[in-house]
Amino acid sequence: MRYIAITGGSGFIGGKLVKELISKSDRIKCLVRNTSNTDGLINDKLELVTGDMENRESLTKLTEGCDTVFHLAAFVSDWGKRDDFININYKATRDLLDGSVRNGVKKFVYLSTSSVVWRSDFRNIHKLADIDETYPYPISYNDYYNESKAMAEKLVIEFNGRQGMNTVVIRPSGVWGAGDKVILPRILRAAVKGFLIPAGDGSGMVSPCHVQNLVRALYLASVSDKSSGKIYFINDGFNINHVSFIKKLLSAAGLEWNPGFHLPYKIAYSLAYFIEQFHKMFGINKPPIITRFAVSAIAGSRTYSITNAKDDLNYTPVLELDSGLEELIKWVNEIGGYQKLMQEIKFN
Repeated sequence: MRYIAITGGSGFIGGKLVKELISKSDRIKCLVRNTSNTDGLINDKLELVTGDMENRESLTKLTEGCDTVFHLAAFVSDWGKRDDFININYKATRDLLDGSVRNGVKKFVYLSTSSVVWRSDFRNIHKLADIDETYPYPISYNDYYNESKAMAEKLVIEFNGRQGMNTVVIRPSGVWGAGDKVILPRILRAAVKGFLIPAGDGSGMVSPCHVQNLVRALYLASVSDKSSGKIYFINDGFNINHVSFIKKLLSAAGLEWNPGFHLPYKIAYSLAYFIEQFHKMFGINKPPIITRFAVSAIAGSRTYSITNAKDDLNYTPVLELDSGLEELIKWVNEIGGYQKLMQEIKFN
C-alpha cells in the first residue's frame, strides 16, 4: 500500500483521481484550503491537511511520510496577474519539490498542460500536427499561464533523481467531462452572450482528453518504472475539428450552438486585445468575455501523439467520446441544466 500526497484533490481532476486511488486501497493526504469544498473527500483512507499553495510549511507537512506525490493544484486561467501565476504555478511547485526530497518521496507526478508548447500572436497561429514530446518550448510566451507552467515543468524534470526521487510530467490537452465547473461554464457563458464566435477559418483540429482518461494516465505514470524524468502527452487517442467538438460539448450541456460566421483571426485577436485593455484600465478582476489566449485556442490547430505514453505507461484511453458525452448529459441534468452550471462557475 502506498501513502500518497495530493494537491488539488478537491478539484475537477483531483476529485476523480482521489476516488481512483481509494479504489486501489492507497492511503491519501490531501492539501485543502479553509474555503475548499471537502464534501467529496470524506473517507477513512483520507487525511486532510489544511494549508495553501503559497505556504511552504503546509507543503512540507503534506509530504511527510508519503512515498508518492501528485501535484495537480494550479492557477488555471487565461487572465490574471503574473505574480499570481508565478507564485502558485512555479514557486509553489519548487517548494513542494524541496519538501518532497527532504521527506524521502520516491515518485513525483506533475500535472502540466499541452499548451506549454503553444505560441500565437497577432501575426501567427500555432499549427501543431501530431507532435510528440521532443517538440521544443517557444522562445517566449505572451501569456502568464503557459509561461509559469513551462517553468514548473523544467523544474520538475531538473529534480529527477535527487535523493532517489523520480519525477514525471503529464501534459493533457483539452480536459473535459462531467464535473467541469471551470472551462465548460465559461464556454457556455460566451455562447449564451453571443461572444462565442469561431476565429480563423474553422479548420483547427484538437486532441481532447476526457478526465477519466487523464486519471488513468496519472495513475499509470505513478507506478511505471519507465516514466522517470520524462514528459508525456495524454489525450483520448483521436483528433477532431475544434468547432465541432465545442458544438458537441454545448449540445450535451443542453445548449444548441450554431455559429453563423467566423471572424478572421487578426480581427478577433485585436478585438480581444481591446477588451483586455478595457478590463485593465478599469481594474476589472473578472475575466474578459474573450481573451487573446481564447482566440488563439479556438483558431489554432494542435494535435498530439500519445505513442510514448502507450509504450512506456501502457496507456490506453478507457472512455470513448460517446460515453463521455452521455455522462456529461446526465451530470448537467442532475445539477439543474446549463443555466445552473453557469451560476456555479468558478473563476480561479
